[in-house]
Order: sequence, then C-alpha cells, then structure tokens
Amino acid sequence: MYPVDLPRISIRDGEAILQIGYEDLIKFHGYNMIGGVALAYKIMLWGIPKLTDQVPQRGKFYFYSGIGPGGQGVIDAVEMVLRVKTHDRLGLDKAYSMDKPGAYCPGGGHYYFEIGYENRKLCLGVKEGMIPAEFIRMSELAGKRAQTGETLTPEETAYLHRLRYQLSEAIIAADPDDLFFEISCEEVVGD
Repeated sequence: MYPVDLPRISIRDGEAILQIGYEDLIKFHGYNMIGGVALAYKIMLWGIPKLTDQVPQRGKFYFYSGIGPGGQGVIDAVEMVLRVKTHDRLGLDKAYSMDKPGAYCPGGGHYYFEIGYENRKLCLGVKEGMIPAEFIRMSELAGKRAQTGETLTPEETAYLHRLRYQLSEAIIAADPDDLFFEISCEEVVGD
C-alpha cells in the first residue's frame, strides 16, 4: 500500500520516545477519512521540526483545524501523536478559519491549520488546487444527504472512498512546500 520507509514522527511520552508512522495512524483511525490522516501526518512531519529541535513531549502541543469537528481523520491523527484532544488543546471552530487563507473545505471552513508547541506556533494553509474539485463535490453530496437522513448509494460510497484514497496518496507523495503555505501568525502565549 504505502512505502514502509515513510518517515516516522518522534514524540516523547513521559520518559519514553515513541516512533509513530503513517501506517500507525491509519491503524488508529481506519480508512474512512484517510485523506485527513495523510494531511495531519504531513503537517506534523513538516511542522514539528520547525517548532523544536528536541523530541517534543506529548500534551504540550496546541492544534487548530479549520476543517472543524467533521475532519475526523485529522483529529484522530493529531490525537494519536500529540494528545491534543486528551489535554483539551484542540481547536475545531470552523468560524475561526473563515477569514483565513487556505483551500475551501467541504462542509464549510478552510484547509487552514495551526500547530503550536510550548511558546511557538505555525499557521499554514493547504494550497488551492491540492484538494480535487471532484473530492469536494462528492464530500458535499454525502454531507447534504446525511443532513436529510439519506445516504449515498453503494456505488457513490465506493466512488467517494476511491477519491479519499487518491487524495491520501497525492498528499503523501507531495513535497510539503507544494502542499502548504506558511502564514505569519502571533506566538502562542504560555505552554
């Protein structure tokens, strides 16, 4: 499926240092929103070294997702590595992202993220064009149907899962500089 030589994220859990790979994140979340898992993985791989040159400690991170509470792949991935949900340091208010740059996200919000560690914070967005229009269309269709108590047909569901898988592959293959743009943001106060 994915190359076994993908980089692993080093994170301190008390005195132990864990090495968490992309495949571990998939095992934790599953395949339903695998594009979000891939996105969070790339954000952490790209962002953590910019925040600290040490192996960071779980529980000292802050993470904001402009996708909101519906972005379960992102939420599960950052929770597994950073423990931001456990420590109540996860922001999911889509309204906060509305005036921020970043590609439009199905269900409202933007592909805008903040990752902070101790007294440093990075703000970033996903570049326009990185999220395929067909993925957005099908995700919005699924959301609209869910709101009315309907579901996608089995064929539509299979198609949406293929689109999610293709998105995850494109994100994993992308260079972070082609995927994200960094935005100037104020520093986090406290830890």
